[in-house]
Amino acid sequence: MRIGELSERTGVPAATIKYYLREQLLQPGEHGEGNTVEYGSPHVHRLTLIRALSETAGLSVAQIGEVLTVLARHQDSAFQAMGAALAATHREPAFSLASEGTREAAERTVDQLLGEYGWAEVAPPMYRDAMVTALTAFYRLGNPDPQEVLGHYADAAAALASADMEAIAEATRVEGVDVEQAVTATVLGETVFAALRRIAHIAASARTQASQGPGS
Repeated sequence: MRIGELSERTGVPAATIKYYLREQLLQPGEHGEGNTVEYGSPHVHRLTLIRALSETAGLSVAQIGEVLTVLARHQDSAFQAMGAALAATHREPAFSLASEGTREAAERTVDQLLGEYGWAEVAPPMYRDAMVTALTAFYRLGNPDPQEVLGHYADAAAALASADMEAIAEATRVEGVDVEQAVTATVLGETVFAALRRIAHIAASARTQASQGPGS
């Protein structure tokens, strides 16, 4: 198919496809007679993947490039690919209004939590720092110590991570290693989990209001 048909089939404008080709996110087509270039089903699949990472997961072009590099480098290990994809898509939060003591308090809270769950030695510094930055902002706004809530977060994260590992291990055992499936499940799973958390909040709020009765 020509680039126009590829655009129609994927919903990606031809100009954007050409941009992805220049950025090497999309493999070149095959040259036919004259100056024609033909594209096939692999290009349709790659563009669908790029759209999912961009429009659904909200990744930047640079981050998408990192994910695609991960897929190419870790073709034999779904678990290594998952870890590399998480690192590639990490967004570093920034907060420059920390007053004296708030960052130190955030660091104590985070380090205590990581230590309690046995994660202190394995937690990459960028994720530990992201938690510290978020809690620094939380404290700077005058909020109380969220230690109990953080424990619930950690419990949920541990359960989710175990479920992810079991699912990938089972899929690998039955169907063989599918690195792309593992990576996309990891990246898109964060969007799904964030949506589920909001739905759960709404449901919990509704139950609380109902138990308190009208006018409460």
